[in-house]
Amino acid sequence: MSSPRRPPRAVLLLAVSFITLAISAAVRAQEDYDYNEEVNPPPAAQDRCIGVFLTYTFISRTKEYPHVKNASAQSYAFKSTATVLNTMTTDLQAWKMFIGFQHHEILVSASGAVITDGTDFPVHVENGTSLSGFPQTDLMNAIDTAGDLSQIRVEMHFTGTQFGVKPPGTPMPRTIKLLNDGYKCPAPTKKGKTCFTAE
Repeated sequence: MSSPRRPPRAVLLLAVSFITLAISAAVRAQEDYDYNEEVNPPPAAQDRCIGVFLTYTFISRTKEYPHVKNASAQSYAFKSTATVLNTMTTDLQAWKMFIGFQHHEILVSASGAVITDGTDFPVHVENGTSLSGFPQTDLMNAIDTAGDLSQIRVEMHFTGTQFGVKPPGTPMPRTIKLLNDGYKCPAPTKKGKTCFTAE
């Protein structure tokens, strides 16, 4: 009587690889879920807004060279995002947002926006900076666009360098606000790695 045949080694390796990939995908999905939960501003605050809703979210940082013992002199590469959402019944023309950077930041790049005064990157923004939309200078209203977020909201992605705030501290701006005439934003609310305000 013959004993049952063992599966070939290649089949076993393939099965192990498949299980490993499945577990890795599940972990990544969970990380993405957690990331989105943390980054998205509280829906209640956004949904109550009838004006302009602004957010700034710190994403990540990596220690840069040179590595130094003096914590205040240590540089970190950071990534962050900011959004401007028009929740009015009218369009928001030529939007301008101020971000009050305060940790000796140097912006290396920004997608979705340019420095309002035309300064090229990289740019020192340790005293804050004004950003204007490019290429999306105007934000339409939800009524005329059937709520199309691509027309009523702009999302900016920043890459830069900041100094002196080592983990687990979070280098947040002192304020964010809309600079368009006739708008006055209250002091921003901070929750985790996101701050937001509404006009």
